[in-house]
Amino acid sequence: MKAAAFGEILWDEFGRSRTLGGAPLNAAGHIRRLGGEALVISALGCDELGDEAMEAVHELGIDDSFILRTPEYGTGRAIVTLSGGIPSYSFTYPSAWDMISFPEDTMEKLLSDSFDVLIYGTLAQRSEVSHRTLERILGSIDAKERFLDVNLRLSFHTPEIIRSSLSHATILKMNDEERPAVLSAAGCRSERELFDKHPDLSIAIVTCGKEGTWCFTAEGGSFHAEPAEVPVVDTVGAGDSLSAAFLFFHASGLDAEGALAKASMLADYVVQHRGAIPEYSEALRKKLFM
Repeated sequence: MKAAAFGEILWDEFGRSRTLGGAPLNAAGHIRRLGGEALVISALGCDELGDEAMEAVHELGIDDSFILRTPEYGTGRAIVTLSGGIPSYSFTYPSAWDMISFPEDTMEKLLSDSFDVLIYGTLAQRSEVSHRTLERILGSIDAKERFLDVNLRLSFHTPEIIRSSLSHATILKMNDEERPAVLSAAGCRSERELFDKHPDLSIAIVTCGKEGTWCFTAEGGSFHAEPAEVPVVDTVGAGDSLSAAFLFFHASGLDAEGALAKASMLADYVVQHRGAIPEYSEALRKKLFM
């Protein structure tokens, strides 16, 4: 599997500690851990945090060919507060990832490649610069699937951004709190109406925290994955691990129900560990690939 992920790279800060994050990076990191190829399209500052981020990207084995370094803006940070294991965020603005823009030759290099999936979200479109770059990519990239991971944070989204993002998607993922805003922006009352309105959309995933995850298909299927009863350390990155595993196993030939089961298994593992991309245990690998 070969994936490209567009959007934010940032440091999640928990008091005096920090971990590298951002939904696109987290998803790419898990795809690499699962055995796929991944690159991230983003921007970092020319600062110490940017240097540390690049080092972590290299350690994860992610292709950094399309990670811009900009001296004008600092590397992104998100101040994370946990309440009952559930995170809330405060973002630095503007940050380097608000300025994702490439020279024409770099863009042509990206668009000359082919991918199994392009992963993108709504948060990185909070700035017009990054939004325009993503629109250019969505209009021209050779990708079998276009995975929209809705990420509605604070006021960093508009109905127009949701609608334009949906218009390109073949797979949609949102959580139960984001679902009403997505359906409202699309002028729909249900996932079934989303499929009717967007003929390219084939799968819609709705994560519901402790209530598990639902997956709907354009053919009329609906599947539910119950979360395991495990001790929760934090949930940061759990949804991104679910995204990555679903895409990886679906691209590997599993149907939506089978891919969802694997994805839920990985998310259950991630919530038991600190950090969005923990090392995988041998026991987990055996369960995922049995």
